[in-house]
Amino acid sequence: MKRNNIIIIAIGVMVLWGIFLTAACTNDKKVAEQEEHTEAHAAPDSSGKEILSLTDQDERHANIRIDTVRTKSMAEFSTVLGTANFDQRKLTVITSRIRGRLDKLFVRNPQQYVREGEPIYAIYSEELIAYENELLTAIQMKANPSDLKVSFDQLIEAARKKLFLLGLTNFQIEQIEKSGVASALVTFYSPVSGTLTDLPVSEGQYVEEGTAMFSIADMSRLWIEAQMYVNELKWLDGGAAIQAEFDALPGEIFTVVPVFDNPSLEADSKISLVRFQVENPTNKLRPGMMAYISIKRNEKKTMVIPKSSIVVGEMISAWVKTAKGTYENRMIQLGIQNKKEVEVLSGLKEGELIVTNGAYLLNSELILKKGTGMPGMEGMDM
Repeated sequence: MKRNNIIIIAIGVMVLWGIFLTAACTNDKKVAEQEEHTEAHAAPDSSGKEILSLTDQDERHANIRIDTVRTKSMAEFSTVLGTANFDQRKLTVITSRIRGRLDKLFVRNPQQYVREGEPIYAIYSEELIAYENELLTAIQMKANPSDLKVSFDQLIEAARKKLFLLGLTNFQIEQIEKSGVASALVTFYSPVSGTLTDLPVSEGQYVEEGTAMFSIADMSRLWIEAQMYVNELKWLDGGAAIQAEFDALPGEIFTVVPVFDNPSLEADSKISLVRFQVENPTNKLRPGMMAYISIKRNEKKTMVIPKSSIVVGEMISAWVKTAKGTYENRMIQLGIQNKKEVEVLSGLKEGELIVTNGAYLLNSELILKKGTGMPGMEGMDM
């Protein structure tokens, strides 16, 4: 019995010793882990610089990406929305030069292309017949001279000129002279090449002198009309490079030139109408197309960083990698910027390594350290 008690006591001592050893090992492991993290996230140094130290594992978790501060050419870009329209200086309105009835329309479909010299309408005009007969009469009188002292050559030339001013071609006038018969129906031809944009008349309609019948636009050059704030008009000075891209033609870039800036503004308005000229030799562009006008200005060679590197808070800052696993937070001053890059006026040097991804995570870790001031919190994973 006494021997059995001794065995039980020995087993109990061994169990207690095992528990003590397990507890000791667990505590040593926790202390080691805490020391490792405390070393990976060091506090700011004595110079007052805001510095973080990360382990390789922390850098992977934060997805830190690095780029180099470099000097290169950059410029500001501004985008203005506009709409393509006809160049009003290349829009021709064809009117009737004489009273009569439109017997035939040879061009009747909007957006139809019309070539110079192509027949566009035929008209029956009693007034025009009278002018033709006037020419034929003068020719007959010259062929049968009388004792009247009249210059028939002058009469014939005056009758020809009158018909020419009414829109008849020299060939048509010669045909009237050869046939000796006034034509009841006279065909008129287009004086220009272009696209038919408006046809306000129809066959059988009677027209008066001056009635607008056709609008033909030369679309080899168009306008892009845009509205810009008054303080933006200065962008158009100083040889700014201006390009346009259209929704209907993605990826195609067109060079444009400003041709009109409205000299006056409506009451209580801060917006000005601006027109840009764009070449359209293949007629790809059509009036009504939406355009994005990109104005490139203030181009210069300067020190730049990606926009993703900027951390905006109480101050504008960026994170610089100064050594393996070591990052320093720098206050920076910015200059001009575009969609991708920004100019750095101070706070960085060319060739330094800048954090382009993960900067806000680093900033959050720095704020957490400042807010807690607890050594144990300094070792927390991000």
